[in-house]
Amino acid sequence: MLKRILLGLGGLFLLLVAIIVVRTLMVPVVTPGEAGAAATIDAERAAQRLSEAVQFETISHQRGADAAAVARSAEAFTGFRDWMDETYPAFTGATSREIVGGHTLFYTWQGSDASLDPVLMMSHIDVVPIAPGTEDQWEHPPFSGAIADGYVWGRGTIDNKGSLIAMVEAAEMLAARGFQPARTIMFAFGHDEEIGGGEGNKALAGLLQERGVRLAWVKDEGGVIGQGLLPGVNAPVAMIGVAEKGSISLDIVAYSKGGHSSMPSPAAQTAIGRLARAIERIGNNPLEARVDGATRGMIEGLAPAVPFMQRMVYANLWLFEPVVRRVMQGSETSAAQLQTTIAPTIISGGVKENVLPPEARAVVNFRIHPRDTAESVLAHVREAVDDPEVSIEPLEGVREASVVSNMEGDGYKLITRVIGESFPGTITAPYLVVGGTDSRHYLPITDNVFRFIPIHMGPEDMARFHGTNERVSVANMGEAVAFYIRLMETMDATDRD
Repeated sequence: MLKRILLGLGGLFLLLVAIIVVRTLMVPVVTPGEAGAAATIDAERAAQRLSEAVQFETISHQRGADAAAVARSAEAFTGFRDWMDETYPAFTGATSREIVGGHTLFYTWQGSDASLDPVLMMSHIDVVPIAPGTEDQWEHPPFSGAIADGYVWGRGTIDNKGSLIAMVEAAEMLAARGFQPARTIMFAFGHDEEIGGGEGNKALAGLLQERGVRLAWVKDEGGVIGQGLLPGVNAPVAMIGVAEKGSISLDIVAYSKGGHSSMPSPAAQTAIGRLARAIERIGNNPLEARVDGATRGMIEGLAPAVPFMQRMVYANLWLFEPVVRRVMQGSETSAAQLQTTIAPTIISGGVKENVLPPEARAVVNFRIHPRDTAESVLAHVREAVDDPEVSIEPLEGVREASVVSNMEGDGYKLITRVIGESFPGTITAPYLVVGGTDSRHYLPITDNVFRFIPIHMGPEDMARFHGTNERVSVANMGEAVAFYIRLMETMDATDRD
């Protein structure tokens, strides 16, 4: 999933990302609970744990997959669960565990103050398969968890076991010294995020809703720590996803009388001609583009880090918004931040070169900006096509865009504060996730989802998402553990004030 998220960021990563990956192996962190005393994080131990986790081939499979492969994955998920019990006795002892949908792990660390709404920290256990024929292209076998050249190598190190292990390592350290949070902390580790999360986090969200649980906020995968995300911004930037786009695919079918190709109707009146015209009209009538919401927050958040003239533009979008919009629309991928996108993805029609087909069909996928809805997109397309011989209907799987999380609220402020303390000199900025995460399933029980993992990445790492030679640095694992310790302790100190 993380690949879809960051590729969705598009130009903000493909055009502009240059990420920091050099840190020390032992990361000192000052925790509130120790009144300023330094706690040392063992990055090599965290890396070794990640190495072990990677060796479980917890692949999620689409329906219809080979039964033997599905059975092997089921054994891997069970093995991972048992490994968690053995490896993290303090964490598993301090929490209660439930298993949802067969393999999703849900842990509850009960807080001392029942009046506080719990928070949910998410990751996922499942990984995507290795592309057939690419196995020999890996520098180290994809499920070896090899530790070499300062990195842990293997499928899932970035997406998303690295964050999961850092999170649990942090909780283990806190639990081992007797820490109990004031606010209940829940942990959801999904087993089917890469195929939508229907049996895992969707089911878990429904279960919590039945129990009357209301979450203060959720933290899931999403943005990373990058440098050079926009021209002129040299400082590292932590991108926090505060909203994500929805999705709707429209089935567009054009009809005509058909017949023999030797006696055709005018080309524009054939089924294929009508379909071509319909797609052209859709493309020529884009939905509204604006610099607002999370995208506006991102640009304004970066203003302090850019040269003076550029800062004037970023800090005065009320005046320069048209200029910024035109610049962003110059890139297909950065333009996705501004509006609902239009993508014809499937087309069919005709079976023989001398037969006029009575119908021709296309599927057009729209990624819905938070200012739009599935219904408004459907109405817009029908109005643009305006042809009674063309039917336009939504396919299954419609997903509305998420609400935009509160960037002035306690959750966002806490995360930005902890990022600043954990990664000095780093700027935080919100952004719109143009892909999707399974944190969306919790929107009925929370208004605030923050999508960020404390992982550094470089331009060369972009192809590693769901690709070959996925890896995360040993040093970064130490930093990530320190981040999660500070996040939980700072939250606790705030809750006890």
